[in-house]
Amino acid sequence: MKHPPKTIPTEIADVWIDPQRIVYICFKESERHGIDEAQEVVEAHNQLADGVPVCVLADIRAVKVGADRAARKYYVSAESSEFKSGMAMLVSSPMQRMLGNIFLKLNRPPYPTRLFSQEEKALRWLHQLNSES
Repeated sequence: MKHPPKTIPTEIADVWIDPQRIVYICFKESERHGIDEAQEVVEAHNQLADGVPVCVLADIRAVKVGADRAARKYYVSAESSEFKSGMAMLVSSPMQRMLGNIFLKLNRPPYPTRLFSQEEKALRWLHQLNSES
């Protein structure tokens, strides 16, 4: 995933928006993160969304364990979801897919969300969501 010049770096992820108004969140290799780091990522997303709901491509392939419970709850909260119209999550292993599916079942994001192992398929789905809205 190539980072464009206007990337907002956070402690756990780099965040940017492409010309088609898809926000990329490329998570860095990490063991776990909490509510403070989650709020920082959402703040970067909201800044780039500029008051308009946008689709998100979250690349979690480098993440080992992921968000703690408070961060997971925050990611699907009304505050975090306000400027998200859909999310594709890139995973790299069957274990990440399993954990991602558990997250989706337990937390139920208020926007369409799917897991993908290929970036091209994820982007195709996000472009489809954009064209429907």
